[in-house]
Amino acid sequence: MDSTITAVAVVIVLAVWHAHNRRHPGWRASSDGRFNIYCGYALVAIATYWLHTAPTATGWEWAVGNLWALGAMLAFVTGFGALNRVTAEHALSAQLLESLEGSTTNL
Repeated sequence: MDSTITAVAVVIVLAVWHAHNRRHPGWRASSDGRFNIYCGYALVAIATYWLHTAPTATGWEWAVGNLWALGAMLAFVTGFGALNRVTAEHALSAQLLESLEGSTTNL
C-alpha cells in the first residue's frame, strides 16, 4: 500500500510540474529541451523506486537511487538550459529584426 501511495504521489507531482513546464516560452521551439525534460521525468520515477525499495540509507539500493536522482537532475538542468537558450536566440533575432531601419527613398 505504501508503494502505491508513493507511485501515485510521484505521478501527480510530475503531472502538475509538467503542466507548469509546458507554459515555458521555449517549450514548442526546442525539441532537445523537451526530450531532456521527458527523460528527467522517467529518471525521477526510477530513482523513486530505488530509494523506496532501499532497506536502509546506507545500502547499495540507496546509492543506486541517488545516482538515478543525479541523472534526473542533470536531465532537467540540460533541458531547461536548452529551453532558455532557444528563447534567448529567438528574442535576439526578433530584436535584430525590429531594429532594422526602413528605407527612406521613394521608388
